[in-house]
Amino acid sequence: MDPIRKKKIEAEIIRTLATLLVSGKVKDPNIGIVSLHRADLSADMGHVKIWVTSFIEEKHKGKLMTALKRAAGFFQHVIATELKLRTTPRIQFVWDENYIKSLEVNALIDSLPKLEEPAEPDES
Repeated sequence: MDPIRKKKIEAEIIRTLATLLVSGKVKDPNIGIVSLHRADLSADMGHVKIWVTSFIEEKHKGKLMTALKRAAGFFQHVIATELKLRTTPRIQFVWDENYIKSLEVNALIDSLPKLEEPAEPDES
């Protein structure tokens, strides 16, 4: 598969799912505000992994992932309708630990004291 076409399809899948989540068409109360980070479409277009995160407590993460797994069939149906692909990929949601860790690293960097800039020597 052409890598440019693959990236376009991945972006369209993310856009379609985000539109569904924001528009309120997903009725499951366990699916709240979810952030979709990236998609990885397999070469045969049979499967797509979607990396997700949400600002929820650790104890509610399992409920969210279960709810997303239950709604995967609905998401797949909408993707088939919207994108009109020859084969519709099966959706697998994956919790994105790397994104959470990058936020923690950025917070640590921001909390470091700022270094003072060295004074320029006076040319007198």
